[in-house]
Amino acid sequence: MAEIKGVNLGGWFVLEQWMKPDLFEGLTGPDETHFMQHHKNPHERLEQHYQTFITEADFQYLSSVNITQVRLPVPWWFLGTDLYHRSKEHIDRAFGYARKYGIQILIDLHTAPGCQNGFDNGGITGVIDWPKDKKNIDQTIEVLKTLTTLYHTDEAFYGIQVLNEPHSSIDIDIILDFYERSYKAIRKITQKLIVFHDAFRPKLPVWEGFFKNKKNVAFDLHLYHCFDDKLVHGGELNHLKVVLEERNQMIQTISKFVRVIVGEWSLGLRESAMDFKDTFSHDIFVRLLADAQLYVFNQAFGFYFWSYRIDRESHLNWDLGRLIQAGLLPNNFK
Repeated sequence: MAEIKGVNLGGWFVLEQWMKPDLFEGLTGPDETHFMQHHKNPHERLEQHYQTFITEADFQYLSSVNITQVRLPVPWWFLGTDLYHRSKEHIDRAFGYARKYGIQILIDLHTAPGCQNGFDNGGITGVIDWPKDKKNIDQTIEVLKTLTTLYHTDEAFYGIQVLNEPHSSIDIDIILDFYERSYKAIRKITQKLIVFHDAFRPKLPVWEGFFKNKKNVAFDLHLYHCFDDKLVHGGELNHLKVVLEERNQMIQTISKFVRVIVGEWSLGLRESAMDFKDTFSHDIFVRLLADAQLYVFNQAFGFYFWSYRIDRESHLNWDLGRLIQAGLLPNNFK
């Protein structure tokens, strides 16, 4: 049974336009770099966002449905730079809320200098310069050391993820070397959990050797249903088959040598490719998909739904709060 039944607090300290479109009103780019460069009052607007997007009431609510774990995406610039806004005091506040309501925080370094994936969630869309300069990797390790030093003694600190979603195009040896150096640097500060993303290559044979002799670690897989064209166009029942057979088998196999966390998953579907006759059919399928994923991921070490809040009327299937209210996800995770 999963030790972690959690949710991501995405879109709070790392902006993604699709999660809160009104922040980007009048802008053409989807990421935080574009926001800081082109918004008229970016610092003032971000302060307001940090105060209101997720509040103490949200931590209280999560506790009420027995979600006692959150994955907290934070940017490498959380102390502020010439361009980027400082968020450290608001991260401190999140830890205060977590302590108050008995919630544990996995800090997730979600962006890296130069950008590690070219996605909006990496801070700069279309750029993957992180692996091109050793200084970027060195700086990332320094950021991890700073984050760990700041928070490892906090009772709400559960652990740290060294980097979110390094791109599949990056040489695996660069990633493994970075992971090894990160592990050693963090272990000089704390023995708490350290999490490593699969770099979208979960089945590589190198992982078993990497995790050998490492203490209190976990392997993070992100398992979605709307990005793989083969899955998108394979029909409704194939979504369930992939979860119950392929992904279940993969988790069981990897779990033989390292604990597995499904650090991101959702009920997001490319519904234009699906043929739901009515709302009733749609909701039955979404509940089936939710239950299938929860059943399989509950066999792993843990899971974090993406995400807690999507601040728009659409994208219900990515919004844990609204999904619980709609009866599509359980209202008790105990």
